[in-house]
Amino acid sequence: MSRKAAVVSTQTPDWSERFGALAGEARHPLLKEYYEAGCIAPDTPISDVPMVAMDFETTGLNPDQHSIVSVGLVPFTLKGIQLGAGRHWVVRPRLPLHQTSIEIHGITHADIAKAPDLEDIMEPMFEMLRGRIPVVHYRSIERGFLDVA
Repeated sequence: MSRKAAVVSTQTPDWSERFGALAGEARHPLLKEYYEAGCIAPDTPISDVPMVAMDFETTGLNPDQHSIVSVGLVPFTLKGIQLGAGRHWVVRPRLPLHQTSIEIHGITHADIAKAPDLEDIMEPMFEMLRGRIPVVHYRSIERGFLDVA
């Protein structure tokens, strides 16, 4: 009885091709623009790669049951952090705040009372993401919530 060896691909994905395909599939104009902007060339030295630190505060950990209440973005490279170009928004969650989330992130009902909807900040948020590599604390949080948004 012979076993077939598992084939492991060592080929690097063609991200510019993938971004092109995603641009064609994107239904939202902001996503289309983001993917059309392309990605960083694979031969770019890491010291020259434009990145953006991205952090969300949420009402919980499940993107299907909880909402974003805060978005923070700070552009940087390995050469420096552009604090002056950073942005932070408190946004009105589509689902209610819970006491537990208030205790974790400190964003209260008073903070969100006159805050914009997430949709209102999507354009400047994607403007900051375009052409940069997002760096996040925990991919499953930011990616999951961004996908739902």
